[in-house]
Amino acid sequence: MLVAVFLVFLSYFSFGSCYKILAVMPFPSISHYAIPDPILVRLAELGHEVTVYSPFPKKEKIPNYRNFDIGPCFAPPKEVLTVDFMASMASNSLNNLIILFFFTPKFHDFENCKPFMELLNSDEKYDAVLTETFITDVTTAFASKFDAPLITVIPNVMLPWLSSRMGNPDNPAYVPNIISGYLEKMSFLERTWNTVLYVLSNTLYKYLTTRNDNEIVQKYFKSVPPMEDIIGNTSLLFTASNSVINGPIPLVPGVVDIGGIHIKPAKSLPKNIEKFINESKHGVVYFCMGSLLRGETFPPEKREAFLYAFSKIPQRVLWKWEGDVLPGKSDNIMISKWMPQRDILAHPNVKLFISHGGLLGTSEAVYEGVPVLGIPIFGDQRTNIKSLEANGAGELLDYNEISKEVVLEKIQRLLNDPKYKENAKLLSDRYRDRPMSPLDTAVYWTEYVIRHKGAPHLRTAAADMPWYQYLLLDVIAFIVAVLVAGLLIIYYTTKFILRAIYGLICGGGAKKGSSKSDKKKRN
Repeated sequence: MLVAVFLVFLSYFSFGSCYKILAVMPFPSISHYAIPDPILVRLAELGHEVTVYSPFPKKEKIPNYRNFDIGPCFAPPKEVLTVDFMASMASNSLNNLIILFFFTPKFHDFENCKPFMELLNSDEKYDAVLTETFITDVTTAFASKFDAPLITVIPNVMLPWLSSRMGNPDNPAYVPNIISGYLEKMSFLERTWNTVLYVLSNTLYKYLTTRNDNEIVQKYFKSVPPMEDIIGNTSLLFTASNSVINGPIPLVPGVVDIGGIHIKPAKSLPKNIEKFINESKHGVVYFCMGSLLRGETFPPEKREAFLYAFSKIPQRVLWKWEGDVLPGKSDNIMISKWMPQRDILAHPNVKLFISHGGLLGTSEAVYEGVPVLGIPIFGDQRTNIKSLEANGAGELLDYNEISKEVVLEKIQRLLNDPKYKENAKLLSDRYRDRPMSPLDTAVYWTEYVIRHKGAPHLRTAAADMPWYQYLLLDVIAFIVAVLVAGLLIIYYTTKFILRAIYGLICGGGAKKGSSKSDKKKRN
């Protein structure tokens, strides 16, 4: 008994260096917080002292882990965003860009947030600061305040405006913008529009977001450099992507993919759900539109299209439905306001996942080898589903094309054609095949950056280059100038030589002619 207690004690004691890590999570979305959360918990389990400011504090007590709830600092949403409204708002990539920059909630209200004001006045010492940098960089200033290495995390693929600070290649010829809906192999017109989106994204971030962030930082933080200098000193950036789903792109050492880090070992299902799935002779379809979009907000005609399709298939359906009643529900449907998605998708009797195409849910489906019928609404959802479609592991259902016939036809094809399940299994094998788990990877690099005092050797020279040097415009201008000067020298030299030769020939002939005429006159 004493030995067991001693071993438990040792599990919380690190024989290596114990670091003090500050985490500030400024975005009130549980899907965003799902990425850094496991990193912070594991660091605390390894004996590091972790202090976390987030809208999602832990209810259970974790050794070495301190919580500060900043949830009340965010204003609650004024109204429920309906699926129909979001689909109409994000009907194209340009609208997606507008939503991203003008409607995404940002935390800027320091004065009315007591925990942040206390942190601003704190004289604690930290070995690293970890924060999310999605559509604002305000909280990165804490790294400068505490003179600690800055580690940032994003809940998706590499964003265009983050590449320059890491010196990461971001060529729009083959790196699709997150909101473009394109894959890495693009047509001429797609590459053209992707380039336009790339320029617009970076311009809006620089002259709208960064300028606004800088005003806030200079107001609340004392003796910190401008925003451009703070974010330019980012030591490490974690992305929630994976090349199996998001396509291969070049990454510098300071950018590390940890896609799938939120996927934990599956747990036992609630008894009623487990019984419902186990007793389904033909398998189960799981339908969920994520944590932000509420299934109950589907307009009646689109809701009825799904109800009609579900009534025509032999499979049972688990539908995450936030309302108390689902009008027209057939006997093969179970509804619930919350469902353990990760554990449901891990059940071998689940045959199809109908989803909005969010990266977390898509990753879970890929991990478990479940085909997906995706209904993308906004953000990176269309790109995620197109990737599955390109790999033969799913299909895209355009929101505007939802009808009884289309929904039924797509569901039946995905359920009855074995190629979708086979391709989903192949995708799962690739996704799982890694040298280290995403969590071990994230913990290793976090400790690495702290051990090496920010690891400046991971930064490429590109991170500190002006844009014209990065694009080799100065080199191109020099080469063009040399070529033009060379051509001009050749041109004028040749012209001079030819004129001289012409003068010698024609000038000599004229003199000879005049001397002959003189002789004739004398005679």
